[in-house]
Amino acid sequence: EFGKMFETRCSLPRDSQLTIKVYDHDLIGANDIVGATTIDLEDRYLSWKRASCGVAETYIVDKENKDVWRDILKPIALLKRMCLLKGWNPPTFKGKGSTLRCYVNASEYKLKYFESGNRKPVESPTATVKKHGSDEHRLALYVLHELGVVPEHVETRTLYNDDCPGIPQGKIHLWVDIFPYDRNLPPPVDIRPRQSAKMVLRVIVWNTHDVILQDENFMGEKMSDIFCKIWMEGLPKNAQETDVHFRSLTGEGNFNWRMTYDFDYLLAEQKVVAFQKQSFFSIEKALEKFNPILHINVYDFDIFSSDDLLGWTELSLVSLVPPTKGPKECSLDVYDTPEKLRISIFDKKKIKGFWPVYDDTLTGERELTGKIELEIEVMTEEEANEKPAGQARKDPNENPTLEPPNRPVTSFNFFMNPFTVFKILIWQKYKWKILMSFLILLGICFLGLLIYTSPGAMTTALWGGRG
Repeated sequence: EFGKMFETRCSLPRDSQLTIKVYDHDLIGANDIVGATTIDLEDRYLSWKRASCGVAETYIVDKENKDVWRDILKPIALLKRMCLLKGWNPPTFKGKGSTLRCYVNASEYKLKYFESGNRKPVESPTATVKKHGSDEHRLALYVLHELGVVPEHVETRTLYNDDCPGIPQGKIHLWVDIFPYDRNLPPPVDIRPRQSAKMVLRVIVWNTHDVILQDENFMGEKMSDIFCKIWMEGLPKNAQETDVHFRSLTGEGNFNWRMTYDFDYLLAEQKVVAFQKQSFFSIEKALEKFNPILHINVYDFDIFSSDDLLGWTELSLVSLVPPTKGPKECSLDVYDTPEKLRISIFDKKKIKGFWPVYDDTLTGERELTGKIELEIEVMTEEEANEKPAGQARKDPNENPTLEPPNRPVTSFNFFMNPFTVFKILIWQKYKWKILMSFLILLGICFLGLLIYTSPGAMTTALWGGRG
């Protein structure tokens, strides 16, 4: 995208050929030409079809309107010019309002037929039509389009290169306006590319529920070490992860973990934009556009192997399925929500609830593998500065304040807490057996010591220590 306007003076017929060339920019060496296209300006300027400036569909006189009429000639003047170039008599108008008629080259044109929408008579022009200039100008504009003038449009021209004759090298979108420079020129149309807005997305992972249990501990119990990873479409380098809820025996994970994502957003196109290298060998970054989709993965943490992906989901931020308020009613049915009932986070700004995660790799059909409670909020960069919030639970821990999760005592890192492993997994379940085994062992040791020392003690008692 360029959105660049060039304005230059020329003299016809001397400067009748306009050539547009497209180059491949190189940091080192000369730029390579991709292709070119040539436009005959004289032919356009002298054409009765007004090819020098496309004729708009409506004659809008409101200068505050972005679609205001921009030709230096008004519709009636354009119609007279066309009749002159074609050798016809000048147009004549008769009647007023809905009875207004225009005669061109022995043909009659009625205003009420054009403004009915279906070429049927109407009693009077609507209020919307009335703001589009006088009745005569509107009728003249209808007649111009009826007779085949060039409508206002963006041209698509093919690029060609002499090194590859006859083979298209791409296309370029443009339009050309030609005006006499001794007249008051209309202001140029602003075609600059839309500017993206700086936005901030905040995602708080509160809890998970009913996550499948992937592993077994040495006691034979099913468990999972749960953590979540979230990123935005097209921005995988900005992926963020929660901490690990170790040894979840029920599929519940507690996190209270905040993630923040800065991104550029085109509201009109509903796209996330970013400058990125398209390949490893690319020298310059190119503008890329992505759909605003939030990727959510739930993993089982492993130390000696790769983490196991338990479930995932993708949430479109412009067509977001409504979450459920609690985990019990959360199911895969939420993804069947009709499009008209879905919401845009850019309109709602903030939403909280439960979304299901699933796995479809085995059968191709979605299988529910867990539920995740999220709070999603989007705001502008200025709003984010007014309501600061740190990553995870770091300072500034505000908006909202996140407390450390209230995890069960069984949630711990096996290698970092060996004493806790003994206390939780062994002592609480087998303490009476351990005490009984210790007493039995102590008794056996006492009995063995008694047997070992009995002969010497008996000899001493019988003989009094004499040899």
